[in-house]
Amino acid sequence: MKFLLLAALLALPLPAVAETREERVAAAKEYVDLALTGFDMTAVIETMVQPILQQVAAGGQSLSEDQVAKIRQLYLDTFTEPMTKLMRDQAEIMADMMTLGEITALRDFYATPEGRSVMAKLPQLTAAQQPGMMAMINDKMTGLMPQVLAIVNGEAPPATTAEPTAQP
Repeated sequence: MKFLLLAALLALPLPAVAETREERVAAAKEYVDLALTGFDMTAVIETMVQPILQQVAAGGQSLSEDQVAKIRQLYLDTFTEPMTKLMRDQAEIMADMMTLGEITALRDFYATPEGRSVMAKLPQLTAAQQPGMMAMINDKMTGLMPQVLAIVNGEAPPATTAEPTAQP
């Protein structure tokens, strides 16, 4: 009888080892340190500069190379430290949102050659997507803002017109 009871107890699933927030934060910090090692913050900030330079050009003003260099340096000086701090602070956020297994998997992936390569390409991905994202936002804001203002002012939103669909 005792043997059957012992066998039954051993057949039950063992409770998962409880993970602590501190363990998740520690793993997330390892991930962040690893991510920042191969991260090109200058490239990320450059994606922020490009729309400004394009907007100036669209306004009809041409900038000298010196002016462009000064704008780029201004952005680098302004954003490098706070963006790096934000990235470091994400360890705490990750610890609250993810399991230890998820954080460990991310850390382990970014420790691989493929993971480092992906991390190095993220600024390029962002830069490639940004023009389309900005165009889409600008396009949608024309119809969206009157509706938002109507809601804010307690009015009935204006009727929306159907957007033409592109034909292949």
